[in-house]
Amino acid sequence: MASAAKVGPPLSATRATIVPEIITALGGKRAIYSLVLSTVIGTTVFHSFIGGPIQYKTLPRANFGNLQSKIFPTYFAIQGVGAAVCLGMWHYGHRMVRFDRNAFRFNAWLLGGMVVGAVANLVSVDIMMQRHRLEKTEGKKYTDADVSPAMKELSSKFAVAHSVSALLNLGVLLAAVTHSAWIAEYASAL
Repeated sequence: MASAAKVGPPLSATRATIVPEIITALGGKRAIYSLVLSTVIGTTVFHSFIGGPIQYKTLPRANFGNLQSKIFPTYFAIQGVGAAVCLGMWHYGHRMVRFDRNAFRFNAWLLGGMVVGAVANLVSVDIMMQRHRLEKTEGKKYTDADVSPAMKELSSKFAVAHSVSALLNLGVLLAAVTHSAWIAEYASAL
């Protein structure tokens, strides 16, 4: 009868070596970078395409606006701070700069654009809240026919700010996904 060959160390020895390696890997620069970037992408995809549309369809407009005003500062902070952390890690810890300056610059511009986009998006929240306050003061919705000139002006500003914000948000997502795809292709560069 043939004896069974040993495949590897006993389970306890495997755990003893794997767990510290996992802990070390999770605290490593690549893991932190990947977690931060994936958090930015996941947050943006969830809020833009799942949470936001469901809230819009479910809640009355005023409640939806109030909820968004509470969510947006945190949401844009996650986008902005996450992109800033990635930009800092990219700039100070990136080895590719010695080999391919164009790729380094391109990715730095993507990350910088993400930071600017996230910060600029906060403007639309402020205008939205100004319009909500004016609606309460006047006792009219912004869609009513006989609203004040101030309400019309705020509505126009909000329409522009919201359009720009939506485009910036998609730009942040596109930049993050493009950067992530670059990282996936050239992961050894970090």
